[in-house]
Amino acid sequence: MKAIIASIASGSIAEELGLVPGDSVLALNGADNLEDMLDYQFEVSGSEYLELSVRHNDGSEEIYEIEKEPDEDLGLVFTSPLFTPIRTCNNACPFCFIDQQPDGLRPSLYVKDDDYRLSYFANTYITLTNLTPRDRERIARLRPGPFYISVHSTVPEVRRQALKNPKGGNILEELSWLKSLEVPFHCQIVVCPGLTDGESLRQSLIDLYTLRPEALSVAVVPVGLTQFREKLSELTPVDQDSAARVIEIVEAFKAQHPDAADFVFLSDEFYFKAGRSLPDYSEYGDFPQLDDGVGTARMLLEDFFKLEKDLPPAVSEPYNLLVLTGKLGAMILQPIATRLNQIDGLYIDLLAVNSKFWGDSVDVAGLVTGEDILVQLSQMDISGYRAAIIPSVMLKQSTEDFLDGKTVAEVSRALSLPFLVVNDSYSARELVDKVLQLQAVPV
Repeated sequence: MKAIIASIASGSIAEELGLVPGDSVLALNGADNLEDMLDYQFEVSGSEYLELSVRHNDGSEEIYEIEKEPDEDLGLVFTSPLFTPIRTCNNACPFCFIDQQPDGLRPSLYVKDDDYRLSYFANTYITLTNLTPRDRERIARLRPGPFYISVHSTVPEVRRQALKNPKGGNILEELSWLKSLEVPFHCQIVVCPGLTDGESLRQSLIDLYTLRPEALSVAVVPVGLTQFREKLSELTPVDQDSAARVIEIVEAFKAQHPDAADFVFLSDEFYFKAGRSLPDYSEYGDFPQLDDGVGTARMLLEDFFKLEKDLPPAVSEPYNLLVLTGKLGAMILQPIATRLNQIDGLYIDLLAVNSKFWGDSVDVAGLVTGEDILVQLSQMDISGYRAAIIPSVMLKQSTEDFLDGKTVAEVSRALSLPFLVVNDSYSARELVDKVLQLQAVPV
């Protein structure tokens, strides 16, 4: 990996220098060992004079001497925030999604990263079991944050079992070290019934609570299991009863610690599995763990309630459409679909796509594949639908590729059905706009 330029900001110093995408930065101020954007930002920030060494697309190299304002950026956007290889994971968690995939998918899906730099730049979760002395020195010197930490349990023996790593039990020491540096972090506990729930969960919440304010939040999420587990130890999925018990533990903890209301959060899936109502919008604080499925449903519903009064009483001409999602997404979207179906002339079918690819226990939209959609819709009469709407979480980021490699265009052609993608999964406005814009689409 190198510091390869992806794009140049308009009007920036980099544009004035004539740099173009594909050029790569070799050194800054003589430092030719840039590891990542942390090093780059350290050299650029606050500097009035820079010496920039660049290798151009044609292989030629050039050194630029730059004068700038101390707070002025160069305007470079890189293909990756990392300029050296990703640090991979040395754990063998039986619930790791990377190990629950079939062969033959695109190579990037098999990268098992545990890189503190990606945790800072991309909000990915890390275990802290792979830090080198050099990593610790950099963290202590640069103090980046927040990090996102996969805790799972603060009970040493339980965490060693969860990570399948005999050296994985000292998480409290690691988190206390971050606290001593005043480096903030978010935490995640994956609930595996019989392992990381019950007393382990109770103790973990107590321990993490003592690490505030550096411990910013704790997301409690259910284990996700696919059908590709032949080489992994057996785990029990979260069902209605175990979901209810987890909710009770978290609610009891919050009752004992009233100021923890904005600290511990359950993923939406627990409430749906337990048949419980979602917490009020105010109980999610500033929604610090949305990417972990915490508060996504409540945010979407709240957004819809705000715009509901502006919905039209009728559409200009009748039409039917499909909204495709996962089983969990269908539960979330049901009240929205019910209200939209009250618009005269509009009929929405909300369809939970079965995950034949990953297994029936998988119920999130983000794991629905193109083949799953093709299989289910090919068994239906879809001739009366004007279009199908899907969320972008089904697709690889910034592409139209499903996890199985099929594209939206391929699936659309195979079904002779237009597809529309909702890019912001938290925005009811975008969903409603996609639904209503179909008034203008010819039949």
